[in-house]
Amino acid sequence: MKKLVAFIAVLLSSFTFACGFYLSGDDVRMNFINGNNFGFQQYNSFYYSLNSFSPNSEDSVPNFKNEILWKNYCKNRVSVSEISFFLKKYEYSDIKPESNNLFLKFLFKNKDKEAIQYLKFAKNCEYFNTWQDDPWEREDSTSTVKRKNLLKNAVTFAKKSKNANIKKRYAFLAMRLAFYNKNEDEIRKIYSDNFNIKKQNDVIDYWALYFRAIVEQNAPLKNYYLAKVFDACPEKRFVSWQYFSSSTNKDEVLKYAKNSVEKSQILMMYSLYNPEKNIENIEEMYQANPNSDALSFLLFREVSKLENWIFTPYYTLFSDYYSGNENEEQSTQNVLDRVLIDRAYAQKLLEFINTADISTVNNPEFWLHAKAELLFMTKNYKESLQLISTIEERKDYKNDKNLDLLKALNLTANQTIGNAKLSDEVQQIILKNKDNKQFLFAIGRELEYLGNTNDAAFLYSALQDFSSNSYDENFIYFKSLQNKNQTYGILFYDYFSYIDAIYTPMQLQYFINNLKNQKKFVDGFYYRLHKIDDTEINSLQDLLGTKYIRENKLNLALQSFQKLDKGYLESQDVLWEKNTADNNFKNQFVFDENPFYNLKYTPNFIEEKESFRLNKLTITKKLVEYINKANNPAEKDRDCYNFLVANCYYNMSKYGSAWMMRRYSWTMITDYSLQNDDDEFNSNNLAKYYYGKAKENSKSEKFQMLCLRMQGRCENNKLDYNANEMYGYWHDDEYIEQRFSKNKFYQELKKSSSDYEDLMSSCNSFKEYFNSRK
Repeated sequence: MKKLVAFIAVLLSSFTFACGFYLSGDDVRMNFINGNNFGFQQYNSFYYSLNSFSPNSEDSVPNFKNEILWKNYCKNRVSVSEISFFLKKYEYSDIKPESNNLFLKFLFKNKDKEAIQYLKFAKNCEYFNTWQDDPWEREDSTSTVKRKNLLKNAVTFAKKSKNANIKKRYAFLAMRLAFYNKNEDEIRKIYSDNFNIKKQNDVIDYWALYFRAIVEQNAPLKNYYLAKVFDACPEKRFVSWQYFSSSTNKDEVLKYAKNSVEKSQILMMYSLYNPEKNIENIEEMYQANPNSDALSFLLFREVSKLENWIFTPYYTLFSDYYSGNENEEQSTQNVLDRVLIDRAYAQKLLEFINTADISTVNNPEFWLHAKAELLFMTKNYKESLQLISTIEERKDYKNDKNLDLLKALNLTANQTIGNAKLSDEVQQIILKNKDNKQFLFAIGRELEYLGNTNDAAFLYSALQDFSSNSYDENFIYFKSLQNKNQTYGILFYDYFSYIDAIYTPMQLQYFINNLKNQKKFVDGFYYRLHKIDDTEINSLQDLLGTKYIRENKLNLALQSFQKLDKGYLESQDVLWEKNTADNNFKNQFVFDENPFYNLKYTPNFIEEKESFRLNKLTITKKLVEYINKANNPAEKDRDCYNFLVANCYYNMSKYGSAWMMRRYSWTMITDYSLQNDDDEFNSNNLAKYYYGKAKENSKSEKFQMLCLRMQGRCENNKLDYNANEMYGYWHDDEYIEQRFSKNKFYQELKKSSSDYEDLMSSCNSFKEYFNSRK
C-alpha cells in the first residue's frame, strides 16, 4: 500500500492551492504560429512552452517504420494499414488461421511458422512491458519471474531463428524484458550478441540501440547513442530526451560524431535543453546539415520563443516569464524596456536567415514564414508585407492561416498614430479567425496604441464570446500601461473592467455612439464579429455615468443615467428586494440603505423625511437637488442639506453602503486601483468638505461638534490611506496614537471635553447632537 499512501500525501499537499487563482507562464504567453501547419508534428512534444516538456501524441503524424519493415517482409503484398491494425488491436488469442486480417492471412497462407510464432510470443510479452506489474503490489515477484522466463525464451528463440529480421526482433524483445527486470548486464550481452553498435539499418536496430544507450556508463557516448535514436525514431524521441544528459560537456559528445549529420543530431539534443537564445547552435547545425528537418524545427522553436519574449510583454504587458509573483517596484514600462532587447535578438536571427540559402534547407516554406514574422517583430512592416505577398504568389503556396494572421497584424501596425483603422482585408481575416482570442486581442492592442480606442474596445468586447476552443483558450489576461508600483499586480480578463479602469469618459462616449450606430447594420463586420445587444449598451451607459461620478461631474452623470432603459433601471433598483438564493451574490452589489440618512456601522440617527427607489439615477438626482439646496442662501436648512450631501459622499467611498456609485467591485486586499478617484474613494475628501460646510452654516454648537466628529472620521481614513502609501501596508505599534495626534479635527474636538467624551466613546449620542440644530 505504500504507493497509495504516497498518492494520498500528494493530494493533501495540493489542498493549500485549491482555493487560489494562479497564473502560470503559458496562461499569459502569446503565440500565433502553429507548428502543426508546417509539418512539425513529429516534434510536438518539444514545442516551445514555459511548462515542462511532456509526451504529446495529439496531432502527431503516425510513424509506420515498423509496419513498413513488416510490409517488406511480406514482399509488399500486405498494406501498411492491415499490419498496423493487427499490431495495435489484435491480442494473442486473435492469431488464428481463420482471421480476416490480411497480414495474418498472408503469413498463414505461406505457412510462415517462424513469423507466426514470433507474433504470438510478442503479444504474450506485451503485459510485461511496464514497470507497474501490480498496482496493489501483491505479485511483483511473480511478474518478475514470469518476465525472466520470457526473457530466457526470447534469447533462445533469437539464437534458433533462421530469418535475420525475426532474429533481431526476438533479441529486441529480450532487451526490453531485461530492461523492465532491471538487468543491465543482460541488456549489454544481448545487444553485443545480436546487433552492430557501428551500424543501424532499420527501426529495430534503433529500438535496440535505445536500450543499449540507457545502460551505457560512458556519459558522452550515451548521449551520442541517444541523439542517434532521437533522430531516427519519432516514437522514442521523448524518452531519449529524458535520458539525455544536458550537463555532459557538449564537445566531449561531439568527438563521437563520425560526420556532419551526426554532429547536427547532437546539437539538436543540446538545443532542446536550451530555453534561452539558441542561435549559435542553429548556425552550427546549418553549417553541418542544412537539410535537416530538426534544424527547421529549431528555427520554429526560436521564433516561438521570440513570440513570447516580444509579443507577451508588448501586447499583454505581462513579463515574458510571468510566474505570478509581482514586485511593487515594477511597472509595465520596465517590461516594455525588455522588449527592445529581444527585438534586437530577432534582428540577429533575421540576419542569419538572410545569409542562409533557403533552397538547401528542409521546409523552405517555413523559413520564408519565419523571415516574414521576424520582419514584423523588428517593426519592418512594409518589408514583411512584401514578403508575404511574394509567398502568396508562389505556385506551391497553400492557404495558410498563420500567414493571414501575420498579414493582418502587419497591415494594422503599419499605420500612423491617430489614423489607424481596420481595413476591409483585415476585417475579413478577423472574421475567419474570430475564435483566435490572442489574435483579436493583438489587433486590438495595435489599434489602441495607435489611438483607435473605438475599434480596440470593440475587438476586446468580442473576447467575451466563448468559442469552441478549449476552455483556457477563451481567456486573455492582460494589464494596462498605467500599471506601476502598487497597481502593477492588477490584471484584466474582460473588456468591461478594462474600459472601466482605463478609458476616459470621452473615449467611452465615442465607443457607445459607435456601438449604437453599428447595431443598425446586422450584416456588417461589427455585428458579425460580436452581436451587440441593448443590455451591453445599457451597461456601458451606466459605466459612463459612473465615470462622471468619479470626476464629480454630477450633471453629466445624471444625463448619462437618464439615458438608461427603464427596464435596465428597474432590474437594478429592485434586485435587493429579491432575497433568493440566486441573488445572494448580487445582493452584495446593490443599494440596501439610503446613503443620505444612514451610515454604515453607525446607529440610525437621522429621521428619513423622504424615501425613494435607490439606484444610480435616483441617488444622483437627489444629490444634485441637495447640493443646490445646500448652496442656496435662501434655504433655512443649509446645514442639514450639507450634512446629508456629506453622508452621501461618505457612503460612496469604500467605507459606505453606496460604494457602487463609484465602483463595480473592490477588495480589502489593497487600497489601490487604476481608477482616477482612488484618493477620494479612500480618503473621503468631499465628505469632509461638506461636513465642514454643514458646520459653517449651523448655529448649533452641538451640531457643529458632530460635524467636527465626522470630519475627524474622514481625516482618519485619509491618514490611513496615506500611511499605506508611505509604509507599504505596515503600521508600527504607535500608529493609532500618531494618527490621533495628526488628526486636527479630533484635536479641535478634544478641546471640548464633554462633547469629546460623548461623541468619541460611542455613536449613540449622534442623534442628540444632530437634532440640536432644530
